[in-house]
Amino acid sequence: MDRILPLKSAVNYREMGGYKTTTGYTTKWHKLIRCGSLSYLSKKDVSYIYDYGTRYIIDFRSNSETSIYPDKKIAGVTHVNAQVYPFENSLFKNLGVIASMKLGKVNFIDEAYAQMLVDPHAQQAYRQFFKYLLENDKDDESLVFHCTAGKDRTGVGAFLVLSALKVEQQTILEDYLLTNLAYSQESTEQVNKLLTHTPANQLADKLNTRLAVSQDNFEILNKVCVTLCGSVEQYLKMKLGLTSADLTKLQQIYLE
Repeated sequence: MDRILPLKSAVNYREMGGYKTTTGYTTKWHKLIRCGSLSYLSKKDVSYIYDYGTRYIIDFRSNSETSIYPDKKIAGVTHVNAQVYPFENSLFKNLGVIASMKLGKVNFIDEAYAQMLVDPHAQQAYRQFFKYLLENDKDDESLVFHCTAGKDRTGVGAFLVLSALKVEQQTILEDYLLTNLAYSQESTEQVNKLLTHTPANQLADKLNTRLAVSQDNFEILNKVCVTLCGSVEQYLKMKLGLTSADLTKLQQIYLE
């Protein structure tokens, strides 16, 4: 089954089924989709998304982004705006002196990724994401999550949910790096049209002008979780409020 799905008017639209876990299971197909903007869906693509089983769409973009470029609404699908930006605090305030020293020197992409894990506003967005992941428990129904380019806010969301499912770390990295294969000249131009050029969305615009992703930036995610909580699983429990029962239910829903 193809991982990059054939939508003409959506970017970086990707299946997350077929990933092996450290516990001997595999992620189900038609359950989790990650992608970029859904603002310009054609009628054909709307039908494709619905027929594919989509019943939840989680939009990580800010309210100001969605007001400028709203998602195309699809009848019968629950649309949720779980905005990750704007951050509530500075990275230093969120991390404190000791944790900041442990992270060391970070570039602006690393800092943005760290903020998505430690800022209270961003954490609330990912809590909301997991709330709907837990509701998506019917067979052959899927949840789509996205931002503008489907690589940064969406990449962090993918890291969190695949980690919760105990997918192998190398596979989670490969899923993240697949963005580099998903973009064509045409889809790059589509994302460029979605830049807001507004002060409120300066960080999103800056990240979305850099469509390539790298392993170096991905590695900050594990480092932050371990620095704050000792492990990614403990981060999910301590910072996102997931219980052991929640994690077990997620694995029952999304693994086979």
